[in-house]
Amino acid sequence: MTLSSFGQTFYISLFGAHFRHDFGLTDGGLGAVYAIATLGSAFSLTVIGRWIDHTTVRRYALCVAALLSCACLLLAASHYLPLLFVGLYCLRLGGQGLMVHTSLTTTARTFPIDRGKALGITTLGLPLGEATLPLLAVATMESIGWRATWVIGALVVLSGSLAALRFLPTSIADSRARDAFPDGDKSDSLSLWRDRRLLLTMPCILASPFISTGFFFHQARLVEEKHWSLQFVAACFVGYALARAVSLLTIGPVIDRVGARRMLPYFLVPQGLAMITLAFVTNPIGAPIYLIATGVSSGIAATMATALWVEMYGPHQLARVRSSVEAANVVASGAAPIVMGQLIDLGMPLATQAGACLLGVALVSWLSRRAAAYAVPAVSSEHSTSGSA
Repeated sequence: MTLSSFGQTFYISLFGAHFRHDFGLTDGGLGAVYAIATLGSAFSLTVIGRWIDHTTVRRYALCVAALLSCACLLLAASHYLPLLFVGLYCLRLGGQGLMVHTSLTTTARTFPIDRGKALGITTLGLPLGEATLPLLAVATMESIGWRATWVIGALVVLSGSLAALRFLPTSIADSRARDAFPDGDKSDSLSLWRDRRLLLTMPCILASPFISTGFFFHQARLVEEKHWSLQFVAACFVGYALARAVSLLTIGPVIDRVGARRMLPYFLVPQGLAMITLAFVTNPIGAPIYLIATGVSSGIAATMATALWVEMYGPHQLARVRSSVEAANVVASGAAPIVMGQLIDLGMPLATQAGACLLGVALVSWLSRRAAAYAVPAVSSEHSTSGSA
């Protein structure tokens, strides 16, 4: 999960100034290129994500690692805008898309009993990357340049993936989903999006990545509006990573005990607190409150979502559901910078947008409560592989 950071917005945005300078892009131009690449990767994910059902985990993970590593090299070698676009597309697809998808899907299928706890431990890789990689990337850029930094990133992705697969038990690495679930789902993604349960649930799931990515992407503008210190806000991101890590560790056993569906309408409460803080607080103390609250909601969402799909659809349909949902997640996180940026250009400050997001959080949480009114198919333990966290 940590290696997926090379395809995440928080890492790629560190190179924004270099992209704009070397490719002659404005802020809006770079945002448009990034958004189109993100949307393209999301649509690709709906198809490629299901291939994990038809091959071994080891082979699929190696292909994903190779894609992400090649994307890093492509960015390092790009001197023309089309190459930059292809590199960003592959980064988004391989990093935030397929690497996260592979990790969470495999974990959820392998640990049917303590699924929430296992997902929480697995997802700890995300805050680890958020807490360490930005500082390392900035230091490396200052020493050897931004292109060489991406070359090092490619080596880290490939060597790290090979090392991780070496320690993966053979029973997991060489397993096939079709062997474990021979009667697995054969329907298409379009039929999934006609399911009313999913339509009522998805807005709540997508609210967290949309809100957090949008405000992170425009954090420089936020600092200007609030008259905060950029260095102080950057330091507060450690609090975000720690809050996310703690919530990842603690929420798993809670999910195993009470169920993800029962938690769904309430997990955005910390996100609502973060939006209240941005809307009304101008004192610098608002920065750590906002980031810590956002980290709590993000940590809960990272663990809860995969457990929720297993509860709703069963493990035999997990790859189909997760690939489609993760694609929507990528779309939401890719659209947020453009939407918020356009609103800023129209004269709406981020504090006002935070108030609008607060109303949105309340609405989608209410919608998610209605999803519980619809029948959920029973998840049979016979379709689960054995294991525990």
